Amino acid sequence: MYLKALEINGFKSFAKKGHFDFASQISGIVGPNGSGKSNVAESFRFVLGEQSLKNMRSKKGTDLIFAGRGGQLNRASVAVTFDNSKKTLDIDYNEVTVERVVLRDGSNEYFINKNKVRAKDVVELLAGANIGSTGHHIISQGEADKILTISPRDRKQVIEEALGLKVFTIKKSESVRKLDRTAENLKEVKIEERSTGPRLAYLKREVEKIQRARELRTELRELYKAYFPGKQTVVAQLSALHQQQTELQTQLKEINSKISEGQQEMLDASSAEKKRALEHKRSEMESQLQKVRRDKNESERALGKLDAVLEIEQSKKRAIENAPVQQDDRREAVAETIHEIWKKWAQTMMDEETLSQARTDRWKSRMVPYSELPSVSQDKDRMYADDVLQSLGEEIAQRSVFDPTAMDAAISERANINAVINDLTQKESELQPQLDQIEMELGSPELAAQKIQIHILELEKQSTELRSQVQVLSRNEDDLQKIINRFETEEIHARDLFGAESSSFAQTTASTTVDLNITEKIIRTRALLENAGGAGGEEVMAQYEELKKKSAYIKEQIIDLETSAESLQVLIKELDEQIEEKFRAGMDKINNSFNQFFKTLFSGGHAQLSVINVPVGKPVDDELQEYELGVEMVVSLPNKKISSLSMLSGGERSLTSIALLFAMSQVAPPPFIILDETDAALDEANSKRYGDMVEQLAKHSQLIVITHNRETMSRAGILYGVTMGDDGISRLLSVSLEEAEAVAK
Repeated sequence: MYLKALEINGFKSFAKKGHFDFASQISGIVGPNGSGKSNVAESFRFVLGEQSLKNMRSKKGTDLIFAGRGGQLNRASVAVTFDNSKKTLDIDYNEVTVERVVLRDGSNEYFINKNKVRAKDVVELLAGANIGSTGHHIISQGEADKILTISPRDRKQVIEEALGLKVFTIKKSESVRKLDRTAENLKEVKIEERSTGPRLAYLKREVEKIQRARELRTELRELYKAYFPGKQTVVAQLSALHQQQTELQTQLKEINSKISEGQQEMLDASSAEKKRALEHKRSEMESQLQKVRRDKNESERALGKLDAVLEIEQSKKRAIENAPVQQDDRREAVAETIHEIWKKWAQTMMDEETLSQARTDRWKSRMVPYSELPSVSQDKDRMYADDVLQSLGEEIAQRSVFDPTAMDAAISERANINAVINDLTQKESELQPQLDQIEMELGSPELAAQKIQIHILELEKQSTELRSQVQVLSRNEDDLQKIINRFETEEIHARDLFGAESSSFAQTTASTTVDLNITEKIIRTRALLENAGGAGGEEVMAQYEELKKKSAYIKEQIIDLETSAESLQVLIKELDEQIEEKFRAGMDKINNSFNQFFKTLFSGGHAQLSVINVPVGKPVDDELQEYELGVEMVVSLPNKKISSLSMLSGGERSLTSIALLFAMSQVAPPPFIILDETDAALDEANSKRYGDMVEQLAKHSQLIVITHNRETMSRAGILYGVTMGDDGISRLLSVSLEEAEAVAK
């Protein structure tokens, strides 16, 4: 026994709380027409989740709430209680109460054991136990006839529900709805993907530009760091060029001045005044030269005397150390000394001065030792020695005492005289070329002018070379200035691109060389940077990363939705296969039971159900036409030929539908069956057969029978009577027939 109780409060005609205890396997509800007993069947539909108001004989939700003479209520509720000790319902309670409430505003509330739930939760819980608001286990008189008139497709659904396939169809319907929602979501996500795709592609190109621009900025920064320090080197080079140019300009100015002087000398070379000036100058220079030579000769003689004195002192020293020196030996020694002194002086003159070739040759011939001189030259030196000895006096010459003081004084004086001789020799070497030049100019004015012209030409050649050097320096200066201008231009670009950071680019160690190729690299890199664009880098990068994540999320959604759709399609296919397999297996059993019940009710005949293909939608080409399964019914009555179900009489229709409904209930027995006056059209004989069938069904399912039929009443273990007074309120009266029979016995 599954159904324990039903409680109705405010539902339709039950204004006051009515309570039914279903303690018998068959419970009967009886009462006169209009008493509200069919409202009990509708209360079952209501509490079990029926959503069609038409099936509950109402137009709107508020029609379900009592509104009689006693006033209208604000709510109606129906609660049904099940014995769940065998866990027929998939919930961990031994007793389960399902309640539904409708409010005056038309809203509905659902409860399971006082816990508020959704309508869906109630339907799914009951479907797991093959219980529903409509179909095979709540059968009214109209419902019985309806199974004959409905379409094959709808008849198939009724049979599926009777076979307990509703739980599968609910799962399939839910899966189909999920698949539809998934398809819709997938469509929306793909639309979103298509809308974000172009934007993402655009941002990706912009990000690539930005990244390229950043690479170029880094490259340009390094180029600038290698480039700007070279400016110091170029500036230093330019400064050095300025210095060289200044020096060359000074030299050029001096040479040009000499050229002008030479040109003036050429003009003045042949003039009488020039000649007189030269003659006067020659006379002065000759006088100077003669005086220099006289002074030089006197100094040389004085030097000879000193050398003689030194020789005498040396001889005295030697005499003291050895033996006396004879007069002739002294004379030869002084002469030899004089010759050696002259050799040293002559060598100095030849080394330091430019002499005439004749004089040089003459002097070189005498540059031999004294002993190798010709006798004439020796005699000349002896004469000088005699003069020296005579000038010193016999007293000094013959003095035999060595005087070291006299010798030191002579050595000191000799050094002074040597210095004087050197100065006079220098003056002589300076005056002689000048005198020679004047002699030349006086002797040949044309030759002098020619020499001046040659000198001018040499000066002009030097001037040309200097001007050429100045031009080269000027060109180099222009090149360096252009390089500096390029530095300054790039400094402006660097400030525009790098701001204050650019001031640090030149702070590295200056390069000793300037790589001019780096300028081209900088110009090319900067041009590429300007063309790269990439403005608003950080914002674009952020947008790209955000949209990239969104795109990745969308792709994940698409994959998830496609995977979900595939899973749902597989599930739907599996459910279809299970439904079809169970449906066809159940159909065979229903057909057997249907034929047996039909023969019992009609004392013969034949009834059969067959599965057919029903076109979906309007007929189209056979290859494109879609079909779905339906159930067709064919019956054959004994002693009566019929071609369709529409030819059956009212009683025959009732018996046929009862046979089918009972067959479905017996093949897949639901926990309980509610029969609402399905026996109304039966005669006495058929009522007996109907009663037997009810008792047979009661072996598998709990029955609640709403009836007027006495035969049916006799099969019930408990009867509930429903009456209605003038106030329009249904009231209950119960009688336990089983207890009454026990008392009677």
